[in-house]
Amino acid sequence: MRTQMMIMVIVGTVFLAAIAVLVGLVLWLGWLSGAGVALGILVAMIGLYRWVIKPWHMRWGASDVEVARTMPGDQLIPDAGSATRAIAIAATPEQIWPWLVQLGYGRAGWYSYDWIDNDFQPSADRIVPEYQDLGVEDKILMMPEMGFVVQSIDEPNSIVSVLEDGSTSWCLALYPDGGSTRLVSRWRPKFEKTPATFFMTMLSEPGTFIMEQKMLRTIRNRVETSPTTE
Repeated sequence: MRTQMMIMVIVGTVFLAAIAVLVGLVLWLGWLSGAGVALGILVAMIGLYRWVIKPWHMRWGASDVEVARTMPGDQLIPDAGSATRAIAIAATPEQIWPWLVQLGYGRAGWYSYDWIDNDFQPSADRIVPEYQDLGVEDKILMMPEMGFVVQSIDEPNSIVSVLEDGSTSWCLALYPDGGSTRLVSRWRPKFEKTPATFFMTMLSEPGTFIMEQKMLRTIRNRVETSPTTE
């Protein structure tokens, strides 16, 4: 499947690039100096990500109020982490809602980088009537064998779902804000803390952010240019 292959290619490219840098440093500086410099670069990158990049992208677009607000589904995974991202859309919740309901692989797509997450199939640029039937226990697929199971739907306010393995909850919620609406996305992941999951999250969190900010911006653009149901 193209989505899985593309993810593997991206991860493999990052790994090979890291190996290439290490080998280059060793050839240039020798084993001890090269390895020491590589370790220093790694520590610096981890620190930069942990203290600068992560705090920014985990709340991209969200206000202090939105980050602190309790959202539907927060109680599903106690003591989980939290990422809250948001965007303003010049439309009502009722106009935005159909675009959220049809999200998912095999449906309208993810409105993100389709060459990564939708098998090169373009995400819908219109409201698709046959994808407006999302219900509790339905799946919002990320790929054919992996996705989120819908836990609750409060039309036109929120959709709450949980990853099939129970590790992560996700809420998409709409909050009227004057003449516009805030679309707020909250992820609450909980993983066993091990060195493997530490490095896994360092790779996956930036990737998730890159995909999600594109999704939020595309939904905004779709809604604002085609605000009525077709």
